[in-house]
Amino acid sequence: MVALFTPSAAGQSVEAEAPWLTVYDDAGRPKWELRMERLLRTPEGWRGEAVQVFLYHEGAPLLVLRAPQIHADRFGREWTLTGGESVTGEPLTGQPVTGEGEGFAFACREARWSRGLVLTDLTAEGRDVSLSAAEARWWLGESVELFTAEVTVAGWRLRFATGRYDLVQDVLVTDAVTATGHGVTVVGTSLTAWPREGRLQITEAHLARGP
Repeated sequence: MVALFTPSAAGQSVEAEAPWLTVYDDAGRPKWELRMERLLRTPEGWRGEAVQVFLYHEGAPLLVLRAPQIHADRFGREWTLTGGESVTGEPLTGQPVTGEGEGFAFACREARWSRGLVLTDLTAEGRDVSLSAAEARWWLGESVELFTAEVTVAGWRLRFATGRYDLVQDVLVTDAVTATGHGVTVVGTSLTAWPREGRLQITEAHLARGP
């Protein structure tokens, strides 16, 4: 594997043994681990095919992602998971990036790591919630930031521009929200929801119209 980063390896495709690359935090605990079937050096770094990424938080397994392809810088400090072409130039099927964590599964068009995880065109199911978001940002702490999102919980469809879901406390907090369900539409300046309890609290709420 070291040969990938020498001039003699440029343009060569090699088989990768799992785990191919593991990154550790300052305490020596695994931060993320990368596995793939094939890889190729590029001018910017390298790219690989049939990829799995295992993410950890304080050394504990947190999330696994799977993708047809990865592009990364030379040392793997920043990477992007997508569909695309195979390392031999053959087209792939355009499958989405998929993944799962404790109690939920998701799919997205692209997953990018740059000091945190950024998911584009995300859909997810689990923990009594289904959601879609133009973008989600996860710094591998306790919460996920959601942008231009729609969340369905307890019979309500919630639409908002920005929000934050706390994975540990199971609390969703948003800015201005439109909540549609149970025959009515309610608009408010902010929302707090407890999905597993099926409970919502909308600030400065007023009734708009039926769905």
